[in-house]
Amino acid sequence: MKITMLFIGCILLHTVTASSKTWECRILPPEHRTEIDARSGAEIIFVTTHPAHDRNLYFHDRCFLQDDRMMLFISDRYDRSEIMAYLLETGELVRLNRPQDAPAGRPLASIAGDKLYVMRQDTVLQWQVSLSTHPRTRVRVSETPLAVLPDSAVQVSGLAENSDASLLAFAYQKAGFHFIDVLDLSSGTVRNAAKLDYAMNHVQFHWTRPDLLSFSRTYASDRAPMDADEPLHARFWFLNVNTHVPVPAFYQDPGELATHECWWLHDQITFIGGHNSDGNKEDGHVKVYDLKTGEIRIIGAGAWWQDGNASQVARVNWWHAAGSPDGRWVAADNWHGVIALFDAKTTAQRILTTGHRIYGQGAHLHVGWDLKGERVEFTSNKRGNPDVCIGLVPKEW
Repeated sequence: MKITMLFIGCILLHTVTASSKTWECRILPPEHRTEIDARSGAEIIFVTTHPAHDRNLYFHDRCFLQDDRMMLFISDRYDRSEIMAYLLETGELVRLNRPQDAPAGRPLASIAGDKLYVMRQDTVLQWQVSLSTHPRTRVRVSETPLAVLPDSAVQVSGLAENSDASLLAFAYQKAGFHFIDVLDLSSGTVRNAAKLDYAMNHVQFHWTRPDLLSFSRTYASDRAPMDADEPLHARFWFLNVNTHVPVPAFYQDPGELATHECWWLHDQITFIGGHNSDGNKEDGHVKVYDLKTGEIRIIGAGAWWQDGNASQVARVNWWHAAGSPDGRWVAADNWHGVIALFDAKTTAQRILTTGHRIYGQGAHLHVGWDLKGERVEFTSNKRGNPDVCIGLVPKEW
């Protein structure tokens, strides 16, 4: 593969001379198991039950392809980390990567058709997926290289597609700076959106504004220093890709926690925040930030009491949160493997499922959503090793 690059002002032009390649994917038989959560009555599908470590995508990365036909996940069952998929119609699993190729990573399902974006080494790739289940299941991937990182660059963050599927953002570190670039998916040109003199991660586009993204600034801690004389501390920032000027969402008070932000509907961002901590013991409320007004409200309350130990306090506080695409719910998980849904109108809490992690042990759940707001997806440690799960929201809720 040969990709040439030419810098013109702040625009990086990529000429991709390699042609696409296409392959048939290996189809694996279903291994899913279903149980009914004893507390909520919700149906919980263990998508994977293999002894390997299988895990869902990071909670703000889109993992369902169009129409919820296919869900992406990561597995090490081939002695390396690979992108795989679960077919919701048949329960079959798909090995998407060709065995002879280096493994691709950083997957992101597109909002436009049956395709996803991945990274292999220093190259951004599009995987167009062709799926049929009759008379037998066949999955074919056509790979097209789209862009390449500059020499000596190291990728940070995952990929991010904007709301009208016209841009794909990626970020990297080079020569002591962090860069956010955007690829125009129609022309193939790449331009720089920001050059930062501090570390960053978690690039995400706004759900409806195609020019606006957010990113997180990386500090030693997501909790602001207690010393008020320390520099101002802001976990998440906004960036219009056309103006190139990062703007902090808000500056945290001394000792205030802000972490795990995720875009939602109506110019809102969910995140975890709190004001109390003592070593590993801290409160974590599910909060919603309104971009239009700058107001912050609690939609999923945690709790704090001085006499509780870290494990006890963690049972009723939260660590990741994501809003459903239909606007009805915000889902949250915690260190004890509990998943709760909070009603977006009333903030009423419903426990969806429990027992998917032991405090201090196991993969994080990283709870996210399908495309309709009917299913939450997460990683469970309930069977002794990480498995990918889907929890169905009870219809009577």
